[in-house]
Amino acid sequence: MRVIRLALACSLLLSAAGCSVWQKPVAEDVVLTAPPEAERQPAPVRERREPQPLLLEVRAAVAALSYNIRGGLLRPPRVEGRLEARLQRGKWRHIVIHHSASDAGNEAIFDKAHKERRWRGVGYHFVIGNGHGSSDGLVEVTFRWEQQLSGAHAGVKEYNERGVGICLVGDFERKHPTAKQMEALVGLVNYLQDRCSIPTGNIMGHRHVKSTRCPGKNLPWYEFFSLLNH
Repeated sequence: MRVIRLALACSLLLSAAGCSVWQKPVAEDVVLTAPPEAERQPAPVRERREPQPLLLEVRAAVAALSYNIRGGLLRPPRVEGRLEARLQRGKWRHIVIHHSASDAGNEAIFDKAHKERRWRGVGYHFVIGNGHGSSDGLVEVTFRWEQQLSGAHAGVKEYNERGVGICLVGDFERKHPTAKQMEALVGLVNYLQDRCSIPTGNIMGHRHVKSTRCPGKNLPWYEFFSLLNH
């Protein structure tokens, strides 16, 4: 009887202490994480170089064009004919430059050839010789300038009627103007610009107004314009 009482007392004490039936602890789930991978450095990428073409220096045989022309030329050095013709006011607005496309020539030869075409005579106002037919650098003044007549050189009405035609003897598709021709051209154009108030923008080659190669690929335009006074 005494033993039963002790067991009952013990049971009551445990219940009052809030004890619960002991259970075997359950192991917590352990999440295993793989160690971080070492940062991989990208392998250096070699730049792919395309094979380069072999560079060859090409030197074209170009004639040296240093004419050493005197600066400040206000008229051509040598003139044959009446350069100081009385102007027809406001008539001249352009200057059109030509080559003869022949190795030789002069005013008389061109005058005869143009008359054979049933023209009034030589179609240019000025002819500049190259030493073959007339003196090198000589400016021949034709009747068209002396009489202030329209030209027959451009093939376009405006540039025939309002344009001063200048022909340099020579074929500038194959050769270059002589130094004396260029000097004469610079002096003549300076004179015409001053006297007729023709702006530099109105100085042109025949090919700039009509489909032609005249005055040839070898006329040194940049050097020519750099020597004008305007």
